[in-house]
Amino acid sequence: MTTSRATWAAAGAALLLLSGAPSAQAAPGQVPAVRYANSVSDDLGTLQVAVGSDSAITEIKAHIVSAATQQEVATVGGDRFALFSGTSTDGVWRTKEPLRLPALGSYTVSVEATDADGDHTVENSAGFMSYFVAAQFENFRTDRSRIDTDHRDVRVEGVLKGRWPGTRELKPLPDRPVDIDVDAVTTGATPRTDAQGRFSAVVRLDNAAGIRAVHRPDAAGVIYGESPAAQITVRQVPTRWSRLRTTDRTVNYGQQVTLTAMLERRTPKGWVPFGGQHGGALFAHPSGGQFETVGQFTTAEDGTVTLTHAPAEYGHFELTSRSDDPFIAEASGQSLDIAVLRASRFTSFKAVRTDAHQVNVQGDIDFPDGRQPATIDVRIQVSRDGKSWADAATVEARWSGSGNAFSADIARSGTSYFRAFFRSTGIFQSAASAPVRVAG
Repeated sequence: MTTSRATWAAAGAALLLLSGAPSAQAAPGQVPAVRYANSVSDDLGTLQVAVGSDSAITEIKAHIVSAATQQEVATVGGDRFALFSGTSTDGVWRTKEPLRLPALGSYTVSVEATDADGDHTVENSAGFMSYFVAAQFENFRTDRSRIDTDHRDVRVEGVLKGRWPGTRELKPLPDRPVDIDVDAVTTGATPRTDAQGRFSAVVRLDNAAGIRAVHRPDAAGVIYGESPAAQITVRQVPTRWSRLRTTDRTVNYGQQVTLTAMLERRTPKGWVPFGGQHGGALFAHPSGGQFETVGQFTTAEDGTVTLTHAPAEYGHFELTSRSDDPFIAEASGQSLDIAVLRASRFTSFKAVRTDAHQVNVQGDIDFPDGRQPATIDVRIQVSRDGKSWADAATVEARWSGSGNAFSADIARSGTSYFRAFFRSTGIFQSAASAPVRVAG
């Protein structure tokens, strides 16, 4: 039986209705993204590759190309990589063993990555391998941790080794220069290693410092390495001030005071005078924060210093020595306190009998040194003979517009002497007016 073309078309249409139209091939997923590829910093022969995708990474292949010749020297893939961190969709893979490359040097790395969806990517500039011997120091030590003025040399020693990238083998590095760096600023010595990688040197220090051994990159493929720093401190020679004396403990305002003192240093034989040392002095006030500059000095050969100063108010001298030599300790000294009295004076005083039993006194008191008490108490004193005085009254002097005036009425009969008296407060001097005789 023959079947017409129309019959086949109808049958095909029926089949399409039953099975549906043929679908297009599924769209490919996101291709893997290679973020970087490089040597592990503390294991330079191990390659690590960071890759991410929308499905699990199923294969990584790395092509290692010599930076010098531009020739591919190795291809690494398959089970030579293992997930080190992260996840299978976003992680870091490392080679299970260090790579054995033909020579030390720099290598560029291109990476192919494939994910579970079959998506594939090639990153031709994924990163670099630094395939070098890593310098490493062992047993670095110094013969002292503290220096002093008579012992400034420090002996250092240690062993320089190299870790080979392809085997991780640690071997001595013979006949290599090692810089002994002081505070990472200067190089104090550069010894060379012997056949076992050992080195030693003596470094002279003029201050506290950190010392470390450093191997700097060389043409043989050994890169930078440094030892831990050994901190060297300073033992200073103790100094002190002795025999601090002043010519006066109480002076009037404007009067000079002379201070003498001796600077000493400690020696194995005891304390001895210390001449030729610089320093500075000030006059400090107990109130705190205020001081007067006295000046700079240099101690004499016998360690002594002499300073003269007119202090403005109560306080004491303070001395501090300084030395350009970090092995010499500073010393501070302080004198006993010195009282400074400002002047007080009566500019007028009179006493007049007002009746047989009453005497009126009045006057003015002045403080010429630019400061006066908050309260000015004036004692009115009387005497029969003008020699032995007794207080009769105490009155407060107040500002009158032209001076500090005071007055009082004193009950007194018979002939007597009168005077005004201001008692020293520790800041101001005492003052007495001229006596006035009042007849009875």
